[in-house]
Amino acid sequence: MARNTPEKREQRRQRAAEALKERQAAERRRKMLTIGGVVAALVAIVAIIFGITQAMDTTGETPDNVPSVAEDPAADAEGDAVPGKLDGYGILVGDPEAARTVTIYEDLQCPACANLEAELGDEISEAIDAGEIQVDYRLLSFLDRASTNDYSSRALNALLVVLDTAGIDAFRAFHDDLYANQPAEGGPGFDDDELIERAVEAGAEESEIRADIEDKVYEQWIKNATDQMSKDGVNSTPTIRIDGEDADPQQLAELLQQ
Repeated sequence: MARNTPEKREQRRQRAAEALKERQAAERRRKMLTIGGVVAALVAIVAIIFGITQAMDTTGETPDNVPSVAEDPAADAEGDAVPGKLDGYGILVGDPEAARTVTIYEDLQCPACANLEAELGDEISEAIDAGEIQVDYRLLSFLDRASTNDYSSRALNALLVVLDTAGIDAFRAFHDDLYANQPAEGGPGFDDDELIERAVEAGAEESEIRADIEDKVYEQWIKNATDQMSKDGVNSTPTIRIDGEDADPQQLAELLQQ
C-alpha cells in the first residue's frame, strides 16, 4: 500500500486545485455563451420592432383612472415584503436604498422582452430580493398590431389592475407568468377570462379585478405612458438603463453576477 507522504498530499492538493480552476473556467464560458445568445437574439428582434412607435397616442388626454400600488396585508404583519411604489409611469420594485437602479422598458407582447426575462428574470428577482438592486419597470404598449385581439394593451391593463388591487408580490408573479407564457405573434393573445384566471393564480381576487380588466380602465394611462416613452427617447423594447445610463443585456448580466 502506498504511503500517505507529504509529497503525495501536495500532488492531490494540486490536482484538486487544477480541477476547481477548470470547473470555474467552464462555468464562466457557459455564462458568457448564454449572455452572447441573449444579446444576439435581442439584436435580431429589436431590429424588427424599430419604428412601430408611430402607432402611439400623442393626444396627452388626462386619464380617468390612474393605478396605484395596493398594500400587502401580509407585509404589515411580517414586515419583510419587497417594497414597491408607483412613480409617474415607473413601477419601482425593491429597496429604495439599493446600490443600483435598473430601468427596464418592456411590452408584454415583445418577444425580445420575453427572451430577456427568460434569460435574466430569475437573477433580477434574486437581486431585488437581496436588496442589491431596485428595478424601475416602464411597461408600455405599442404591439397591439402583433395580435388579433389587442393583447399588448389588454395584458398591461390587467397587470396594472393586479398591482392596484393585490400589490407588488402579485404584480411580480403575474408579470413573470405573462412573459413565461407569452402568446405567439400573429394570433390571439389570452382573452379576458384567461387573463383573470392567471391573475387570480398570481394572488389577485377575481371579484376585485374582473370589471376593471373587462372595461380596460387604464387604457388612456397606458397610451400616455407609451407616449412618454417616445419623449424619453426610447424607440424599442427592451430598453435597459443602469443608474440612468443606457445599457445592453450583457451589461445587465454582468451587473447581476457581481
